Amino acid sequence: MESSVPLVRRGSGNDVIKIFAYVAASLVLGAIIAPWLYQLGKGLAEVFASKEGNGPIQFIAKSAGRADFPKFFDRALMLSALVLLFPLTSWLRLGRPPGSYRDTPWSLRLPDNVVISDRGQPLRRNPQGWWQFGTGLVLAGGLLLLSGWLMLQAGCFMWKDAAASTRGMPNKFMEEIVLMKAVSKVLPGALVVALIEETLFRGVLLGIFLRAMRPAPAIATLSFLFAFVHFLQPPPMVRVPDPEAMNAGFVLLGQIFGSFADPMSMVSRFLILAAVGVVLAYARYRTASLWLPIGLHVGWVFGMGIFKAATWPVVGLPEAMRWLVGMSLLEGLMPLSVVIVTGMLVHLMTRAREIPADYRS
Repeated sequence: MESSVPLVRRGSGNDVIKIFAYVAASLVLGAIIAPWLYQLGKGLAEVFASKEGNGPIQFIAKSAGRADFPKFFDRALMLSALVLLFPLTSWLRLGRPPGSYRDTPWSLRLPDNVVISDRGQPLRRNPQGWWQFGTGLVLAGGLLLLSGWLMLQAGCFMWKDAAASTRGMPNKFMEEIVLMKAVSKVLPGALVVALIEETLFRGVLLGIFLRAMRPAPAIATLSFLFAFVHFLQPPPMVRVPDPEAMNAGFVLLGQIFGSFADPMSMVSRFLILAAVGVVLAYARYRTASLWLPIGLHVGWVFGMGIFKAATWPVVGLPEAMRWLVGMSLLEGLMPLSVVIVTGMLVHLMTRAREIPADYRS
């Protein structure tokens, strides 16, 4: 008699629901405090921005003075997610024995209460860690920049210091390219973003999802969550009529969710973000470590940052072309194909592991 494995394990699936509840609560709290944060920032700018000095308060005041409401909304979401992370951690540990510091979500190893002995997948020591990190960085960044170069040759982008694109489109905003300055600016941010997001998404959350589900639905569900969180960016040129109104955050949130109804946005950005999430989660699952996904993540962020620092998107291209190539390397079917090819190469370069009996159908 064949035994079937449920899509979501009874009991363990509650943790997945808690994760989605945490995201929803962060959105609501962020929308509530965004107008208050906006008023505080603008008030701080009026008081301190004109004063002499280069202290941290003056720096924050000047930044707040330049920022628009969507920027304050973004910071409000980050603050809400940070504040609610502490009750979430306690919520996930209800009814479970306490562990030491190294067994909490703050360490790079998954906590014991997230991994059952015969379920889930704890992070393991990886003797090939640095090699996989470097390989992932070169693979992701190299393929992305190669695709960017092809788009430059096709006339979809132009060098910032060029007089025109390859198709003769004039460059109205010529600017000098300082490559080393761009590298020194982009690389540290790429490392920080990759470390934080991989520890949270592929380290802690994927461990929770793997305990609750089989690998395929666990990777797919987490990748949807990863894409959804990164898709929560205000549409270009968005305007909120009254940023100080108490409902301003919800007005902006409605505009953001409205972009989900735009087929171009879904194809050009959401599918790519979801594909990136799948490749990163699959790399973590195949290697049982974070070295390879961190390398891939750094490569993608670094490649996009360097390309953006050196090029301008060409405007006025045919609408059909925009389905293939967007305004950045994160938009369009061509970048999506690059991510898919990267995932195939990750599959080939990682050694197949024995799948636990608990996951076999």
